[in-house]
Amino acid sequence: MNSELYRKLLAERYGPLDRLEAERYPLTINRAEPVTGTSEEQWRRQVRDIATRYGWRLQYHTADSRRSDPGWPDEVFGHLRQRRTLFVEFKTDTGRIRPAQREWLAHLADSGFEVAVWRPRDLPTVLQVLGPARQRATLPANFRRPPS
Repeated sequence: MNSELYRKLLAERYGPLDRLEAERYPLTINRAEPVTGTSEEQWRRQVRDIATRYGWRLQYHTADSRRSDPGWPDEVFGHLRQRRTLFVEFKTDTGRIRPAQREWLAHLADSGFEVAVWRPRDLPTVLQVLGPARQRATLPANFRRPPS
């Protein structure tokens, strides 16, 4: 998909892009639809690239989670101008959330943070949260909270 068509589709869906924002964060995403068969790491890198293009300058990812306490989300994004912090767990379309991850995600959401579990099929939601629509990230409707 060429970038002009992609900008037009974004403007139709989210309203007109601010000219300065559009120049500062040009979009060159190759597809607007989810990619099936994407690994969790490929998906994480794709979203990280989208976040960078929309001004999410603060990004943290634990490089080797085997040496960390279990359950911490895969990525933390910060947008300085919007004063937003976003915790994201990435999964493939068939990946499962482990109990420790479920506990951390529920705790962060209950504490008022923006928390999401994103799969490749969630690309439209990712664009709404990270992009000019500034939709608040939430856990999926079918998210099962851990027992108390």
